[in-house]
Amino acid sequence: MKAIQIKDIVTAVSGTLAWGDEESYVSHVAIDSREVKEGTLFVPIIGERVDAHRFIPDVLVAGVSCVFSSDHTVQGKRGACIYVEDTLLALQKFAAWYRSLYSMPVIGITGSVGKTTTKEMIAAVMETKYRTVKTYKNLNSQIGVALMMFELEEDTEMAVIEMGISMPGEMDRLVEIVRPECAVLTNIGVSHIGNLGSRENICAEKGKIIQYISEEGKFFACGNGDMKQLVQENVPFDQCEGNIETIYYGTEPGCTYYGENIRAGENGQCFACCYPGGKEEVELSVMGNHNVNNAIVALAFAKHYNVPMAGARRALKEYLPIDMRGVVHHVNGVHVIDDTYNASPDSITSNLRALFDYPGEGRRIAVLADVLELGEDSRKLHEGIGKYIVKESENGRKLACLITVGTEAACMGTYVKEHSEIPVMCCEDREQAVCEIQKCMQKDDWILVKGSRGMKMDQVVEQLIKE
Repeated sequence: MKAIQIKDIVTAVSGTLAWGDEESYVSHVAIDSREVKEGTLFVPIIGERVDAHRFIPDVLVAGVSCVFSSDHTVQGKRGACIYVEDTLLALQKFAAWYRSLYSMPVIGITGSVGKTTTKEMIAAVMETKYRTVKTYKNLNSQIGVALMMFELEEDTEMAVIEMGISMPGEMDRLVEIVRPECAVLTNIGVSHIGNLGSRENICAEKGKIIQYISEEGKFFACGNGDMKQLVQENVPFDQCEGNIETIYYGTEPGCTYYGENIRAGENGQCFACCYPGGKEEVELSVMGNHNVNNAIVALAFAKHYNVPMAGARRALKEYLPIDMRGVVHHVNGVHVIDDTYNASPDSITSNLRALFDYPGEGRRIAVLADVLELGEDSRKLHEGIGKYIVKESENGRKLACLITVGTEAACMGTYVKEHSEIPVMCCEDREQAVCEIQKCMQKDDWILVKGSRGMKMDQVVEQLIKE
């Protein structure tokens, strides 16, 4: 972050300087009192359980340059304090103002599934030519996106920003902060359908990412299945500043950028990426058609931003998944696939499809937990995953065992038990699941562990690795 004078922050957030030197500088922004240092602006967020205003005296003693406060009775002598009405809103306003200082291209990424891997692959490709900032870990929320803006520097040449939403109106705020030059809509599934009501509503809300794309920019949208129709009918193109071009990508020939001859290689997925005027043979070090999809849009950006294809292909081959997003742990001859960061019905079926693509003759075991925030359709959607498992079994891709965790996931387990001969264990908690896995697993098994973040299935993986 470049150093910003406190008087400019006051103006940016429409705040009032309660005390302190307006000529002094801030060079770091933090919402965690444990991460403050000299030059920090501390932003106390009021959460469900903790109001971080309580830490203001401590961070001032620690030497921060400035604090925001919506409690106008807060007083002090050290550092500086800016009174604001809402600390989160002030953080977002400051982030938007700071973003406006830079003119480098920013790529915004949203969608129901695949956002993080798409972000990582696009950034890997962009980094072969440009000094690139990308969303760090899971900073894709109303707070996280704002914090990411302060990672921009004078020498930044490209930024790849993940933008996640779960409620109506959230994308409006994020897009005001990020103002992407190009945007990606990875897919529209049923994640957060309990909050947003329908896939059409989800598409309309996430589609607001296009609002500030000019005619020089582009909108890249997944074109698989019914996505083209969904995008054309629900993305609010009338809110866009210019007549932007929509480019569809995917694993189907009707897309501008599409994959063909998709196959599982020894170490990952292989495919040919086809586009107007060319074709590129690509090797990945990860499995699954969903990763092919993510790689294709990364190659589309390589073409758009004139990144040499040789470097782009090499970056994609070297790409490895980040924590809890398809990382494979090899433990005593057993292969544990950790995809526990989050889940949706679509991502679970994609991961199940990929499970059978891994090499070797070892058995395939799925450990699946509840998918949260599915609203009144939760039971039906979980049963849909069960139907997929049964259908795959009928096509010769049969699980050796299905273990479920939670009351909603038990719906898929019950369906599989009633419609196939696949052994099913429905567990009430993670501890029971670990015991069941340990009872049934054998050498050379491939074990997929997945569930919504709130189910904390990463603890199952940790226990299996430790054992």
